[in-house]
Amino acid sequence: MESIYILFLASISGFLIVMVIWKVYKLQQHIIKQNEKEQLENEVIEGLLELKKSSTPKKQEMYNASNEYELIELALENNLSDITIACEEGLPIISTIKNPDEIAAKYSALFEYARNNNGGINNLQKISIKSEDGYKYIISIVKNGIPLYCIISSNIELDPINEKILIKGILNILDRYISENNNVEEEYEKTIHIVK
Repeated sequence: MESIYILFLASISGFLIVMVIWKVYKLQQHIIKQNEKEQLENEVIEGLLELKKSSTPKKQEMYNASNEYELIELALENNLSDITIACEEGLPIISTIKNPDEIAAKYSALFEYARNNNGGINNLQKISIKSEDGYKYIISIVKNGIPLYCIISSNIELDPINEKILIKGILNILDRYISENNNVEEEYEKTIHIVK
């Protein structure tokens, strides 16, 4: 009878030891996979930064490009799908999406149409559009005397406080881009010689 108890205890302890070893093995495999995933993500980010550095012009004094993704970070902080900044003509200035030309042209034209056809009131500042896939906001902003449109896509409705913080962040980012463009134009104007 005692041998049955000993056999039973040995079986249970053997089973428990195997379970502990199996759990430790699974935990080690999970940690290894997690480390490999983080290392791969870091390599991709470093590769993107290197690609951005190599794709910027050689004359850094004319084009002071940033190594950060400011607009994408701003969109992620505010839970937005995408942000596109366009001029009055519908040409995109900066965007978080790859090909913003169609979106910038379509929503800039929509804002101009609404502004011109709202009964003579020219102080239209924002249009909110609720659709099946979320919300679209077209916000009129002015930076250095240049009228611009901020086209925002979101899955959630923006509250006024977050909207003001978002616009302030966008204006700070635009300050870098617009001042860069002005410096390039000044450098270009200095090199123009009129020949008669």
